[in-house]
Amino acid sequence: APKMPSALTRVIKFCDAQCLPVGLVAGTLFGAAVPPLGVYASEGGWLSRACVVIIFLIAGLKLKTDEAKQAIAAYKGVTVGLISMLALTSMAGSAFTRFLPLSPPEFKLGLILFFCMPCTINSGCVMTKQSGGSFSLALLLTVLGNSIGVLTAPAVLSLFADVGDKGVQLPVADMMYKLALSVLLPLCVGKCLQEVPWDDHRIRKFVASHNKQLTMASNFLIILIPWMKISVTVADGSFGRTTVLDMGWMCVVGALVHAGFLGMNF
Repeated sequence: APKMPSALTRVIKFCDAQCLPVGLVAGTLFGAAVPPLGVYASEGGWLSRACVVIIFLIAGLKLKTDEAKQAIAAYKGVTVGLISMLALTSMAGSAFTRFLPLSPPEFKLGLILFFCMPCTINSGCVMTKQSGGSFSLALLLTVLGNSIGVLTAPAVLSLFADVGDKGVQLPVADMMYKLALSVLLPLCVGKCLQEVPWDDHRIRKFVASHNKQLTMASNFLIILIPWMKISVTVADGSFGRTTVLDMGWMCVVGALVHAGFLGMNF
């Protein structure tokens, strides 16, 4: 068989190694170019919820007991991580954004909201795992951060965003219920299935032999979520009120702030 060109081989290897970020960019571009398909898929919201449930079911199937114990024992790291996530980075990013000349004003409010909120559980955990970090520690941090964040986010928002007269409220009980139902329950089910001794731990052996396929499936489900969101946003005309230059400047600001976050937590 003829050998593939070396340049194409490198591209394929890169896409395989960085399938999640490459897929997120491709999904965003596809959603912006062809929004009707994403709008149809997002109807009812059931697909997004199913994606999250399956992602954490797979995570439970792959969760290692020793790694989970080490994450629980690392209370000092968890404490520092929570302080950084819920206070330092959210306040620093919001304060920096508040004084920037962003247009339209919704971009500024959107960035402040983004910085005030904890890291998303699904993509945060998967990206940590793919970069060689501890999945269990990332999961513990993001679950605790999202649980505590429903209480701290309104306080930070009141300092940096003009939302005091808009009656902004967070349904804490409902958010905690959804967090338990869509994240913790499937995670526990997956972990329990992994421990079932049926047929000499057949499920655990299947997961070990299909690790890459399960990782690709999880990445694909993560990519589907922003693809649907972008499609809906483009379809309802929200992007029509902005320019490419405005969106590009906002992306540059977001990248600079995250570079600063890396420096703060290095």
